[in-house]
Amino acid sequence: MLIPPDPPSKSNTPSSSENTTGYNSEEIDAVKYPESTCTSDNSEVDEYINDKDDQGALKSKGAEDPEDSPFEVVRSAVSNTDVPDMPSMTFRTHVLGIFFVCLISFVNQFYWERDNPIALNLLIVQLLCYPMGVAMAWGLPKRTWNLFGYKWTMNPGEFTIKEHVLISLMSNASAFMALTVDIFAVLRLYYNPSFPLWAALLLLLSGQMFAYALAGLSRALLVLPAPMIWPSSLINASLFRTFHERQDHNAETTPEHAVPDVTSTPHARRRWQWRWRRRSFSKITRTRFFWVCFICSFVWYFIPGYFLQMLSTVSLLCLVAPNNQLANMIGDGKQGLGVLAFSLDWSVFSNAFLQSPIATPFWAACNLFVGFVLVFWVALPVAYFKNLWGSATLPLYSMDVFTTNGTRYDISKVMRDGVFDSQAYDNYSPLRMSLEFSWVYGIGFAALMSILVHIGIYNGKEIITRLRETKAKHDDIHGKLITSYPSVKAWWYLVLLVASCATGIGVGIGAGIGVPWWGYMLSFAIAIVLVIPVGIIQAISNRQPGLSLVAELLSGVVLQGIPTGYSILKLYGHGSLAQALSYAQDMKLAHYMKIPPRHVMIYQLVGIVVSVIIQTCLFFWLIDRIPDMCRPEGYPWVCRSTNLVYSASIIWNLIGPMKVFGEGSPYSPLLWGFLFGLVLPIPVYYLQRRFPNQTWLQHVYIPVILSGIVGLPPMPSVDFPMWFLFGFVFNFIIHRYWHAWWQKYNFTLSAGLDSGLALSGILQFLALAQNGLKLDWWGNQVDRQCTLSKKPWISP
Repeated sequence: MLIPPDPPSKSNTPSSSENTTGYNSEEIDAVKYPESTCTSDNSEVDEYINDKDDQGALKSKGAEDPEDSPFEVVRSAVSNTDVPDMPSMTFRTHVLGIFFVCLISFVNQFYWERDNPIALNLLIVQLLCYPMGVAMAWGLPKRTWNLFGYKWTMNPGEFTIKEHVLISLMSNASAFMALTVDIFAVLRLYYNPSFPLWAALLLLLSGQMFAYALAGLSRALLVLPAPMIWPSSLINASLFRTFHERQDHNAETTPEHAVPDVTSTPHARRRWQWRWRRRSFSKITRTRFFWVCFICSFVWYFIPGYFLQMLSTVSLLCLVAPNNQLANMIGDGKQGLGVLAFSLDWSVFSNAFLQSPIATPFWAACNLFVGFVLVFWVALPVAYFKNLWGSATLPLYSMDVFTTNGTRYDISKVMRDGVFDSQAYDNYSPLRMSLEFSWVYGIGFAALMSILVHIGIYNGKEIITRLRETKAKHDDIHGKLITSYPSVKAWWYLVLLVASCATGIGVGIGAGIGVPWWGYMLSFAIAIVLVIPVGIIQAISNRQPGLSLVAELLSGVVLQGIPTGYSILKLYGHGSLAQALSYAQDMKLAHYMKIPPRHVMIYQLVGIVVSVIIQTCLFFWLIDRIPDMCRPEGYPWVCRSTNLVYSASIIWNLIGPMKVFGEGSPYSPLLWGFLFGLVLPIPVYYLQRRFPNQTWLQHVYIPVILSGIVGLPPMPSVDFPMWFLFGFVFNFIIHRYWHAWWQKYNFTLSAGLDSGLALSGILQFLALAQNGLKLDWWGNQVDRQCTLSKKPWISP
């Protein structure tokens, strides 16, 4: 299944859970950061991301300047100079790098199993790291120490852009590892309660090291060639340069830039100018604005997070008609359609399922919301209440699997000695899913094929051209400048690859997971075979085909009957492949910023090791400390993504796709999704060429529309409308009428709200919940708003 976001471009996401469409990378990466005056025309980066020309491709020029990139979009965002003696690996990078790795790892794993998980990402590190680095440059002593002949100092001078990048890359290595921890959570909670912590640590570490080695061995094809552009890295490069090559108080804070152009009449314009100038908050620096947002978010989250938890999701229809089942099913924002439901909790607006609404371009948000409305609010209720496939005898919206009589599926009834028993299955019951859950797979099939077709017809010529140019343009100016630093030997990556594979097989067999050795080899082979072609597609088109579904299909066919096989295929065949592409993208960013490759390797590996230890140990600690974790009674620790992984392991590996989607199953029509996905992008492509002046038509992306529904489940239904509403206000209204404010504060606002909520939630858990200080009153009884929504419409 395609679940939250393949950690596509970890640089901006997050891509982050079991539900990856492989398309979240485009949504998140297509962010238009403030232009840097150090570039000739930074709007070209935005033009590349959003412009859909005849081929949807990059516009490259001939090498007019032999000392610059042959690609205009790179020239506009990346400097063609380097200062080889600029400090990069310093005392400041050690301290801040470890600090942010620990912070990101802890926060992301801590919130991952909550009802609305949040995810801190590279953007927050970029924003927070800069003032902290500047403060350390100002306050640390500049004395030089001599330690056994090695001279070092705490403060080599000004906080440099290379330090900033290296800290960000180190912390980004840990940003989206929580999705792989889910794999071991399922083993521990459902298949093997005695599954040891040491085995989880070593397996997860081997998976991440395998991914890193894979990225390193692919560096010659995915990172070094100039045609492998990785567009989202250009945006991050532009933001780094914005921090270090322009002062915050320059033109952007002048009154002329602060005045919104909201009307064409002179009198009204003067009135708005006068009002705007009086607002002192428009003149504060980004750093101060961040702390204002941080404090407000920190304080406010005590209300929906502790004192009045029902504000997290308010279902109006349920409050108006609590005894009406139809109103409950339509209005429930958790397990219903979420119509007229709303929230006052920032974790609903911005979470790991959808990422920040501010970080998604409005055209992409519209595509996603259209898909949500058409499927979830229009087609689903019609089909459900007409009892399609007997769906009305099951709950309307659930990620659980059921028997034909509507009870939860008991896997012990179809297993013998840890593997599937076909005779017992025939005597027990076929598997049934809620209608929405089954549709997610059918739409996932269509989304997978549509993105391949979309890339082919929009970017096919571009990809072929870039591949032909790879040898000719391998040594652009950035490739030449990076050669002044010692390179990482290929055999280093090869040793790491072999060691990680051997560790994975040895630990998996020793821990009794139940997967044969060839199952591990198949997992490794999937990642090794796909990393180059998928990486090339993503590096050129900024789009990543769905990887989760590929691993699930293969695991279901090859390892059918072994439910734990799902964990291994997901860890190495999907998780490691997605992580490898993220590491490759980070390597490209380091390549653009001229960071010494060996420094990059050291910091990324340290970040991986630290984050694996923190996230795995934290999750096992939470399991032991929180009663009823991953069950409805344990709210807010309901583990939506973990439970989805558990259901997927039953569907794909225990019972297998041949029984679930094969002939005789009510879900067999879902296989038409493959054909539907192949065909649908073609007429849209034709219409866009036939009517080039229809602006709205040029922004229709079929893969994005289809991916708008694949996160449901595990995402609560209230999240999508709230996410779109916030994006509409900030990325359309404010972006259009108060663009100067949007340009200066928009992403700082998102970072401040995310950070404040994260710290507030952790403090509430450690200081209040762990000491038994819980408020038990009607305002915190979140499950009593819509008590009838979980019941099926028709009794089985």
